[in-house]
Amino acid sequence: MGKYNKKIVQTPSYVEIWEYEQSIFTDKKTKRTADTRPTKRRTFDELTEEEQSKRLQRMKKTRLDAKWHLLRLVDCNFDDKTSFLTLTTKENIKARDEFKKLLKTFIKRFNYNIFKTKKSQLKYIAVLEKQKRGAWHAHMLLFDVPFIPHRQLLDLWGHGAVRVNKVDVDSKDNRGRYVTKYFEKGIGQELLENFGKHPYLSSNNLRQPIVDKNYEPFDYDFSDTDILYESEYSSKTYNKGEYVNSKVKYKKIKLNKKECDWKVEK
Repeated sequence: MGKYNKKIVQTPSYVEIWEYEQSIFTDKKTKRTADTRPTKRRTFDELTEEEQSKRLQRMKKTRLDAKWHLLRLVDCNFDDKTSFLTLTTKENIKARDEFKKLLKTFIKRFNYNIFKTKKSQLKYIAVLEKQKRGAWHAHMLLFDVPFIPHRQLLDLWGHGAVRVNKVDVDSKDNRGRYVTKYFEKGIGQELLENFGKHPYLSSNNLRQPIVDKNYEPFDYDFSDTDILYESEYSSKTYNKGEYVNSKVKYKKIKLNKKECDWKVEK
């Protein structure tokens, strides 16, 4: 069993630091037994009013966590070729699994068209969203993708309209917030209708934030940084088999150096 009382998450632009009053214990040996396997998940409408309220609270936290993780992913992978793609269908496809199957086929075709290989090399984040008519459509963020003519995109998709725009923001500080706002509605719908599943799709080859968890005291000296935000709040942490209240200090620091020490773990 390990433990930590400090956590650092670092991207090319930011460093986030959490300091916990109570140490957090992790038990890597814990396994799910046959008696604790979850039963078939009920739909939101099948829950009692109290259960619906609790699920909405969990959804609120999960949605916020997903938003912050997306912000970090965007910061880690953004480049001058990043583009925003929206895919819709002529047919009113209301079955999520049917639309998701079309989307995965498109991703494979798109990948092969660009890289001339069946090996997955396309870097993307995608969120499914329902239109007012009930049909599903997708918003995708594509990283390091060369320009492809609109006519070619239409042929590769083959099910309806395609809209693609280069993500052009005034500063790198705004890119995560700019992109994530297009995903928030879809994330909320995914959590409501498919609670317990990941609220968005993403390729496995995205660069991830560096996460460091430590127990022994360690010094962090960012001489060329600005503190963007800091706060103290109470949270429940996992401590010796139960959740206990703990004070948490949080700081978000902007890296101002043109070339920071952030490294990508391949």
